[in-house]
Amino acid sequence: MKRFLSLILALCLLCLCACGTAAPVQETGEPEQETGEPAAAESPAIDAPELAPILAEISERMHPGTAGSSLTAAQLAVLLLDWCVQTDWDEAQIRASVEDFLAPMTQRERTEFALQLTSVSGAVDALLGDGGEGLLEDIGGAEGTLWPWTDAPTEKLEALFAAANAEELMADINS
Repeated sequence: MKRFLSLILALCLLCLCACGTAAPVQETGEPEQETGEPAAAESPAIDAPELAPILAEISERMHPGTAGSSLTAAQLAVLLLDWCVQTDWDEAQIRASVEDFLAPMTQRERTEFALQLTSVSGAVDALLGDGGEGLLEDIGGAEGTLWPWTDAPTEKLEALFAAANAEELMADINS
């Protein structure tokens, strides 16, 4: 019994140590130089966040077919819509960012991400549609967002979804 408890305690300590080793995510999107000062603005839009952390959040939080997944998809769609309004990236930059995000993934992970992105795409359509305001209220309201996204550049969203090959990967699943 003592050995069992010692083993459990050791595993708990290892888990706690591992939790603190993840590198913090930079929210500014500006890489730091060795001097500690922000690098010259290499990102296309100064105030726009990077796309990769948003894609990572979709990958982590979106679980299609689970309870509350439609509300989670709507929350993630708000992030994408706000990003599209803020950024001045062109389609080539969006495509390159998505390809960089997908590069380390296996085919199975890409397929799962396509499912996640398809759910978020449906939520984008719902938020931009007639019932969008009601859905927005269901997830907490428009405060802190750039709603009503009337100037949302949908071609940026289309480039993102096309770069992820969501439709092509979904066809693989259905066949």
